[in-house]
Amino acid sequence: MNKLFLFCFLVLPFYFSYGQSDLFTKKIQLTDSLNTYHPREKLFIHYDKPFYTLKDTLWLKGYIFTADLNKPNDSSRIAYVELINENREVVKRLSLQCFSGTFFGNIFLDDKNFKQGAYVLRAYTNYLRNFGDSLFFESPLKIVDLLAEEWKAVVKEINLQKDRISILTMLKNADQQPLANKRITVRLKSKSRNLLRLSTVTDNSGYIKIDTVFKNPANNDLSFEIEDRDNLKLKLPLKINGKEQADLQFFPEGGKFIAGKLQTTGFKAVDIYGKGINKNGVIKDSKGAEVAVFSAIHKGMGITSFTPRQNEVYTAYTADGMKFLLPPVENSGTVLQVVHSKNSDSIKIVIDASEDLKGSIFYLSATARGVSAARARLRFVNKPIEVNISKNVFPSGVNRITLYDAKLNPLNERVVFIKHDDDLKITVQPHKEIYKKKDSVHLFLHVQNSRSENVEGSLSVAVIDTGQVKINKHAENIISYMLLSSDLKGHIEEPYYYFNNPEPEALEALMLTQGWVDYTRNDFVQKFKYENTFAISGSVSDIFNKPSRNVNVALFAKVGSDGSIFMDTTTNERGRFVFNRFPLFENDTVSAVIRALNKRGKAFNVGIELDKIDYPPYNADFLPVSSRPIVLDTLVKKYITDQNRIEAEKRKDKEYLGEVVVTTKARIAGSKNLNEDGGSDQAITESALNNLAKESLLDVLYKKVDGFTKGVRPKTFINVYKIHGDEVYFVIDGIDVKWFYEGSSNHNDYIQFLDTYLKYFSGEDIKGIEVMRSGRYKNPYSSRLLHPLQSDWDICYIEITTKTGEGPFMKRTPGVYLYKPLVPVVGKQFYNPKYTPEEESTLPDFRSTIYWAPHVITDKNGVGHISFYTSQSNSGCLIIMQGTDFNGGMGVHYETLKIKED
Repeated sequence: MNKLFLFCFLVLPFYFSYGQSDLFTKKIQLTDSLNTYHPREKLFIHYDKPFYTLKDTLWLKGYIFTADLNKPNDSSRIAYVELINENREVVKRLSLQCFSGTFFGNIFLDDKNFKQGAYVLRAYTNYLRNFGDSLFFESPLKIVDLLAEEWKAVVKEINLQKDRISILTMLKNADQQPLANKRITVRLKSKSRNLLRLSTVTDNSGYIKIDTVFKNPANNDLSFEIEDRDNLKLKLPLKINGKEQADLQFFPEGGKFIAGKLQTTGFKAVDIYGKGINKNGVIKDSKGAEVAVFSAIHKGMGITSFTPRQNEVYTAYTADGMKFLLPPVENSGTVLQVVHSKNSDSIKIVIDASEDLKGSIFYLSATARGVSAARARLRFVNKPIEVNISKNVFPSGVNRITLYDAKLNPLNERVVFIKHDDDLKITVQPHKEIYKKKDSVHLFLHVQNSRSENVEGSLSVAVIDTGQVKINKHAENIISYMLLSSDLKGHIEEPYYYFNNPEPEALEALMLTQGWVDYTRNDFVQKFKYENTFAISGSVSDIFNKPSRNVNVALFAKVGSDGSIFMDTTTNERGRFVFNRFPLFENDTVSAVIRALNKRGKAFNVGIELDKIDYPPYNADFLPVSSRPIVLDTLVKKYITDQNRIEAEKRKDKEYLGEVVVTTKARIAGSKNLNEDGGSDQAITESALNNLAKESLLDVLYKKVDGFTKGVRPKTFINVYKIHGDEVYFVIDGIDVKWFYEGSSNHNDYIQFLDTYLKYFSGEDIKGIEVMRSGRYKNPYSSRLLHPLQSDWDICYIEITTKTGEGPFMKRTPGVYLYKPLVPVVGKQFYNPKYTPEEESTLPDFRSTIYWAPHVITDKNGVGHISFYTSQSNSGCLIIMQGTDFNGGMGVHYETLKIKED
């Protein structure tokens, strides 16, 4: 066997500097240069816990790194964080201010915009969009509604044949009583795509019977959903003939099966939700002869090997009677194999080829984080070529081996995971061994690198009540994401398992099945720039759509309820303007008016167009979370049970007032309704506007709002809009439209201004309309919008919720642009109670997140400290710490804090 050892592999890779060798060198150098000078970013989010209840707060800290060195990257100063529901809708989007490669924030999970279900937390920067949304940070979490009724389904019959389905199901409540005469919606789905949607009502015995056809018959990824208006109740996989559907795929090492060559192959079996399920069985040829056996090692993944024969077809048969076709066998090609022994200090690469390729020239490259670690020119004679590379050449993480042909086309690729003992070492020293309820805790932290040197670093710390939230210590963290998940395809189940339980075969199976992220970017074009600062920019043009230069542009913004910003500038030769010297925002509720005046100081004959961010859609085939019913998830079920137990304990306190739930006839998702319960005297939902999509909002109001008309004030000639005699105030997305009016004091001029707004919008722009006439619903508006001495006796309010949520935005208004920007905010501070002896015995405290500190800094001695108070629970606390130094080191630490029982 020809051998090419490390010293020549690295030191003399191109002692022949002619022909294709030069081209290969340039190709590698180009990729190295791009990844060195334009490295992609990696972004990781540490959030406090995996389960939340409605009206809870999600606390988070983000880390931005360069992919080549894993060092904090200060180039992006703005990051975007989104919560996405099971319908791929962005329920909440934050823009967060970054400092030295870190940012932090929080999301209040209100019951207006959120409901029980599975969500994805997604994060990215503008620059990261250059590399595709598949490289955005994504992490699953769940929100539960403790007040939601628990359903159970007894599936009596499911029959699926081609495009026809019949289902007989009985619905019961948590007390096992039939849900009789219950209106529900039933869906048949393939992943996230609806194949069938029906509205029906259960009969007197709680049964639903469906027998119908559906369009576009799908593959095996089918699920059956039952839901009501408020919360997703059940989502069940379809089982046909008593067998749960699954998918099993085989991945030949290097990419292809080559006839006559012994090859290793990885395999992975997943269920309808994309979760790994362990399968075992045999592989047979077309004649039924057994050639190999296979058995899963971890999460449905495993490794087997056999020698495929020319012109043969292979099929895998599982022990439960399923069969799957393997990839085809090719007669000509190359084989790339990697032998990675845990006890060896090097990896062995074996290159083999079919007989017709003898004498061919090949090129081999080994890259780490997109930068070349080793490369060589090889000639295949008549024996496999063996290459040994020291593991010290590679940094910790996923590394890629690629074989090219003489024309520099990639033939085979293989990834290998190298792990050195170079994590940060985090230790915790509490100031006493055991704590009591509502006790003061002080912890000293000490951080060192792998060389036992004290390091300065930035950590995020979460303290969780283990009696309420169970933390999976194999879940994603900063180490598993940066070194593993961010460089592999798809969602990895329990990624930290491969660090806590480094079984070589399980890790190799992961490498063989889930591939890698390709860093090759020869055609890289930096379309998206680093965002160094928040800016509002745009252009001003005249009535002929020509740029207006030297035009004065003013911006007035209202921040929250009492803050304001005023700025002005002048357009340049191209009619462009920019506002970028904003203060730090602590509130993301910002409404701005941008006004342009021509040379005569008039707003006429000029128009404003703003540059707006086109946010990336969510394009995943399915959410990387378990779509199993929330109530059937073991950990979530435990969380719900514990939360209900906590509520029962609270009620024992005589001073504790339980939550009073008020339901309304209809609620508008995303509404800025000022009533805490979202109440209104009349609510017009989006579905009620479907038949009025092309009509103006003004016409919609006339047709849908009871008593809406245009009239005059008594004893005056002033025009007003009224509802049953009450004058109407209009609020769009929480913004008083009148606040933007800058015309004369003549009220009729304001009504003309208002007419323009109401005719500008159409029914298809509106998500909902709410009318507040009675005192209980209009009082919150009157206290905010009216002068303290002004009476609201004959006033009412209409809250209009648009689909964009941008408020009374009208780009066609001459010289005026109303804008509701997504401003970057700095995170709020976590409230940490401090108890006096009297409060320790009187105030109920059952926080599930005991403490959250996103920015704990260690000094030059590697020392930091945190202080907090324990809660009323005696279940114990889990302290989760993770973070980084400033030189690419990362660390994770879990510490248990003991709480003394009464």
